[in-house]
Amino acid sequence: MATLKTIPHTTWGHSPVQITSSAPNSYRRYLAYADAQQPYHAAWWLVSLLAHSCFLVPLSFLLIYSMGGPVMLFLGASMGLFFANIVANMSGALTRTTIFLFFLSLVMHAGMIGFTLLTAA
Repeated sequence: MATLKTIPHTTWGHSPVQITSSAPNSYRRYLAYADAQQPYHAAWWLVSLLAHSCFLVPLSFLLIYSMGGPVMLFLGASMGLFFANIVANMSGALTRTTIFLFFLSLVMHAGMIGFTLLTAA
């Protein structure tokens, strides 16, 4: 009475996506760059984690608070961007998503600080 059955193990992986549309040239260059960074996905995760937790969130909070900007609104947005990066990286999102969220976060933090500097003057 053989009741044990062997189940073959499957491996999952990401296959490269071929772009055949007539997308704008800068978008295709971004996708090519992001796909070329796939071997460095862990490094992107580490840079994103360190940049957010050590520089972007604390420094933007201090600058916005000291300049009298909208602290709660910008702190909420900053923390939302931080957690979006963490969740995307820990859930195994593609490197395209990781790089996009990281640079979106950089642009948003620069915008928040710029807005505060312009309204404080």
